[in-house]
Amino acid sequence: MTGTIEMLHPGSNAGMRALTLRETEYDRLTAIVMGGESFSDVIGRLLDFYEAYASGVHSRDPADLERELTLPESKVYRNVATTFLNQTLALGETVSFTIGCDPLTPPLSRTGKGLVTFYKEGKRFCLFRIGKDHMWLYFPTEREDTELEGWELVQNVLLDNYLEEGGMWLIKKQYATL
Repeated sequence: MTGTIEMLHPGSNAGMRALTLRETEYDRLTAIVMGGESFSDVIGRLLDFYEAYASGVHSRDPADLERELTLPESKVYRNVATTFLNQTLALGETVSFTIGCDPLTPPLSRTGKGLVTFYKEGKRFCLFRIGKDHMWLYFPTEREDTELEGWELVQNVLLDNYLEEGGMWLIKKQYATL
């Protein structure tokens, strides 16, 4: 027996697809729904976890950040980046991260891992792209016209004026909205 998890009504749900699942998988999905989540939310959460684990290190340990991640060369920028990463990780017990290669850097030019994605309860909430003299902050988005698919650029967090305005404030706000 199969069940349909999302109904497609032509003209009313652009971008939606109908999926047919065996009853076993339907029951498994139903069992892991949290709060007011839809099945699409659950599948998105599962895909985020899959992508996180497939990309390499998935951790809560701050030591993994310094050991696995390529940080800025400048001592000042390195300290700012480390502070931001540690404060983001310290937002809650359910925060974890993955480290990967920057997809906007050509594969042959990659010198290390400079992409950190943070998750709250398995759902991604922010991403940092770290380079020699930049640390760009991204938030998840549904928009399709972004340079990094699924992520919207917020700011280069290494800029002094941005730090003075409380760059962590935006990250905390993003964390709280999940």
